[in-house]
Amino acid sequence: MRSGNSVRYGEGDNAVLRMALWQVWKLKCYWCREPVKFADCQIDHIIPKDVTDDELSNLKRHFGLPGSFDLHDPHNLAPSCASCNGPGGKGSTTYDAPVYLSQLDKAARRRSAVVARVQAFGRSGKVAEHLLQVVKADLSRADARQEFLDHAPAVVQILSMIGDGRADYRSFNRLEVEVDEFGSEQGIIVSLDERGRTTAALLEEVCAVELGSVLREPVVRLLRQVRTRVVEHFEYLHLDNPISAGSPVSDWFVIELESLDFHRDGQRIEFTAGGVFEGSLWVSLTRGDSRGDGLEDLQADVVVDGAFSASVSWDLTSALSGLETGDCVIDGWRVDDLGLVLAGWG
Repeated sequence: MRSGNSVRYGEGDNAVLRMALWQVWKLKCYWCREPVKFADCQIDHIIPKDVTDDELSNLKRHFGLPGSFDLHDPHNLAPSCASCNGPGGKGSTTYDAPVYLSQLDKAARRRSAVVARVQAFGRSGKVAEHLLQVVKADLSRADARQEFLDHAPAVVQILSMIGDGRADYRSFNRLEVEVDEFGSEQGIIVSLDERGRTTAALLEEVCAVELGSVLREPVVRLLRQVRTRVVEHFEYLHLDNPISAGSPVSDWFVIELESLDFHRDGQRIEFTAGGVFEGSLWVSLTRGDSRGDGLEDLQADVVVDGAFSASVSWDLTSALSGLETGDCVIDGWRVDDLGLVLAGWG
């Protein structure tokens, strides 16, 4: 049995660790959040494994990491697609940027689950080993694909007979939603189980509206709340020397829709949606200078993440009235920033 400290990236075959990371991070690349096939999934070191000892020491101080921090531990590992893990991917970002702290925090929160999956595999028998070979199969090869199609239905049937929704799966899609009068669009990664797909079909076939249209107003409200909270973050932190904040601007912002459901309440059907978000934003700030005889312009970069829930309802007695948008609520809000810099300075 492996101890938690021995679950780490090493030379040779890291397939079990790669599968554990892929599963715990919900089958997606941690950097771009797009779904990635296991065969295409790579293990990425959030802080690159080739940093020098001096660079690592500086990063530990910068991010408040423990002295025992191990580059090859699951605290610093995540599943990545080839594009994000290659030239021009995340490597184009400075390693001390707030986004790295955010990713390290997420990896730390997932570490115990990754370790548990790796250790459980070590205690498993031949079934786990055979299933790993199935997951690793290169289905772009015609013979492997046909072999999979011939035998996989039996596994699905066994899962179905076990019950408890074991045969369910998540489908992935991407939507683009207009979020302002200028036609700007926000991408939404949609990951739905069977219940979610049923709800989406109900919206489209009974209510005659597409999912993207339903999500537009909740997404606009979510983005508006995020910008407001970023402004409040800086204005609250600096009450001793008040700061005036401009409207935050997104470098990138990712929204993932992870659940979609409905229930009937009398003559109304309420649709509920939930998911997570993460983004990197910068904001221009103004405050009094240290001499007290003028103003100084500042800039701050932040990374935010959290969860959200939203709802819309449909009145069965007045079907032509359309859907009515309810609240969009942010839960689990987190914001990381690296302080303020004078505008125009590095």
